[in-house]
Amino acid sequence: MAGTKSEVSKIFESLPKYFHKGTVKAERSFYFSLGDDEKWSVLLTPEKCDVKAGKTDDADCFFKASVETFLEVWSGKKTPGLGDFMSGTIKSNNPMLLREFVAAFGIGK
Repeated sequence: MAGTKSEVSKIFESLPKYFHKGTVKAERSFYFSLGDDEKWSVLLTPEKCDVKAGKTDDADCFFKASVETFLEVWSGKKTPGLGDFMSGTIKSNNPMLLREFVAAFGIGK
């Protein structure tokens, strides 16, 4: 399967086309660490969404989980709750900013 893009890669690379302008009021940076291999940085401004593979320094918000958990959240099959954060299934330094991220793409709607 070498050379094929992962499902996660396809999601992150498509984010700019699903971004809803104006949903973010200030510049925000996000870092996603998914499983062992998927690392993505996303910068949102009121006008645009920039995505790059790899880690950004000093992200405003990080999200760490398994690839499977991320895909369940992205598809709307799972809505993260307090238990996910308390158990460590999902780790984040700012779960409230994750809500802003979700709103910027209309995830789960």
